[in-house]
This record gives sequence, structure tokens and C-alpha cells, in this order.
Amino acid sequence: MKKIITFLLLSLMTSSLYSQGKVILSQTLKMYNGIEVSLEVENKPNDNFHFIKIDTLTLTDDKGQILTKNLIKNIFRRANVLARYEIDEKKKYKYFHIKGVIKYFKPSENKNSYFNLGKIKNLEKNINLIDKSITIKNPNLFFSIVDSATFEKVFPNFKYRTNDRDEYKKIDLGSYDLIYAYRSDKKQDFITAVNEEFEHGFNNLTLNDHKTGINYKLIKLKKGMTASEKEEIKIELMIENKNSITLIPFDFKNIEPKAL
Repeated sequence: MKKIITFLLLSLMTSSLYSQGKVILSQTLKMYNGIEVSLEVENKPNDNFHFIKIDTLTLTDDKGQILTKNLIKNIFRRANVLARYEIDEKKKYKYFHIKGVIKYFKPSENKNSYFNLGKIKNLEKNINLIDKSITIKNPNLFFSIVDSATFEKVFPNFKYRTNDRDEYKKIDLGSYDLIYAYRSDKKQDFITAVNEEFEHGFNNLTLNDHKTGINYKLIKLKKGMTASEKEEIKIELMIENKNSITLIPFDFKNIEPKAL
């Protein structure tokens, strides 16, 4: 009797785990030196609180060889997720097996995965704003609103150019509306929303401090944004945890890629 009950409980757990939808292989494109795979989740709402990311992905060719060089940065997205693998352009591939797991992230306040930090004017700068209940378990996580003085201390002599014809120049920090610093890791990732936008700003610049592993992102949100408008910028964080994640497996066999 106990074995039957255990089996039923496991069945219910499995059903619940994969009940949010199945993975769709949107397309598999073959370029001259690469294969690009696009995946999405069936019936997933395309709004601010439903994200997907590749948890695991294995591409095996018709000879049983596993492709290893994934060239796409794996980040949470609202629509489809992409992976691109290098291939031998001289080799002919008949088909591929595509197998893995999609990580479905649905942040919420009651599951401690959504945090409305509020407006810039109410936030202390140059400190880690991630809740201590999270950082005590994962000290690698870091998010901070940074002022220009702190940025210049981290990158005192940084100069850049946009193309080979230009001369190197210092960053005009006054031309950006916001600077924030962040660090996540493979075990736990998070998403930043600025004024409710996830792909925020333009003319953005991201620099990495190799000593700490912290990234510094400089953002231009609006032409001619005033100082008072900058103070009203709203920040939200969505930090993944096991209570907000669903794992959805997929396995596509004998897929013939389309030529680009």
C-alpha cells in the first residue's frame, strides 16, 4: 500500500512539474559554419513575469558526435531562446538530435523571487541591494546602483573607441542616465527591470571588473533626461529560486536543419 501511495505521489509531482507547457523547436538553421537552434514554450504568456532559459542542451549529429562549442550567451528571455554551435563547414550533416531541458521562470513576490526596489531617489548607492536572506545563501549575487565616483575608482584609466578610425577617449559619464553593477552565477541568476523594461536603454556600455567578476552597465534611457526624471527611475529585480522554476524536458530526433 505504501509503495502504491509513493508511486501516486511521484506521478502527481511529475505531472505538476511539467504541466506548464511543452517545448517547441521553432527552427534549426544551418549557416556556413554553424547550426542555430531556436526554442520556445507552448502557450507561454509573453509578459513581464514569464521567462525561459536553456538549462541543458545537447546537439548530436547523425554520426553520434556531440557538438561542443555553444556561441550564444545563455540568458533569460520572454519569447524564444537561442543556441548556436560551430560546425565543420566542409562536413555534410544529414540530421541532428536535439535534447535538453528548458528552465521556466515565473517570479512572484510570495515566492521571494520578485523584489520591487522602488525609485532611485530612495535607494542607497554603492551597496549590495539584494536582500540579505538571499545573499547569506549565495554571496556571489550582487546588484548596486553606482555613482560616477565609484565607477571611476574601478576603471580609473579606461578609454574606448567605437571603430578603428576613431581615437581612444574617456567615457562621458554625464551622457548616461544610470549606472548599475551586477553579478550572478550559474547556480542562481536574476533579471533587472528598469522602468518596467528588461531590454532597457540605448547606447549602453557594459564593462567587467576582472578582480571581482562584477559587471558595470551604463545606460542611456532617454534623450535629455533631467536630474529629477533620473531620480524617478524605478528598479525591479527578479531572482530565481527553486520555488519559481519549472524544468521542462525536450527531445527532438532526426531534425534536418534548414539552410539560411
